[in-house]
Amino acid sequence: MRLGRHLIGEPPWRSMPHGVAVYKEWDPEDRKFYHWEEWELLGYENLDFWVAYDHYSREVSLYWPATSEPQLDPTQLRQHQQVVAAVDGHQRTWRVVEAGAGTIDHLEGGFTYDITHGQQVAYAELREVGGPHRVVVERFDDRVLDTYAARTLDVTAQKQHFGRRIAPRSWRGLLTALAVLAFVLISVVTCGGPGRATDCTPRAGQTVDDCRTGYGGGGGGIGK
Repeated sequence: MRLGRHLIGEPPWRSMPHGVAVYKEWDPEDRKFYHWEEWELLGYENLDFWVAYDHYSREVSLYWPATSEPQLDPTQLRQHQQVVAAVDGHQRTWRVVEAGAGTIDHLEGGFTYDITHGQQVAYAELREVGGPHRVVVERFDDRVLDTYAARTLDVTAQKQHFGRRIAPRSWRGLLTALAVLAFVLISVVTCGGPGRATDCTPRAGQTVDDCRTGYGGGGGGIGK
């Protein structure tokens, strides 16, 4: 996606990326940072829509505003915890699949509320137990606590909402296929190259054992 470039999907989907925040989070077990992006979209029903892209899983998600009762606070949630909450009026049992705090590592464009570089944002993702629904809650500070319903967008859904694929293409599969193809070609060339002759028509006074081979190795072949 590009900031300021309209995305026109199937009606009524029409939006424009207004700002993007790139987050990072340190994983003490893996001893490395993980990154994800959140793009704020303007246009569709003037709602607070976001597109999230996870650099590790390559998953694209669409977030839109939701209400929860009781209000979910990511700072009070822990991974694998189960909670009962009514989201948009529908009470369900939820399991916390992720909870942590990301740091805003890069900002570009504009946003409908204040966020700053280096700011920490607490988050939690919950999934319905035995169902397809997802919820994401984020706390930016003591004043801003947001709840979003979330949906994973495959390539078909991305084209439906935005008119085209928005996730970066993965070259890993193509590179693997090319490596396998190269190995097969090398194997074919090697196996099809000069080798020991198995068929021979002896000359007068010779036996099959007297025939020379086309192999330059041992056995009296060419090149000895």
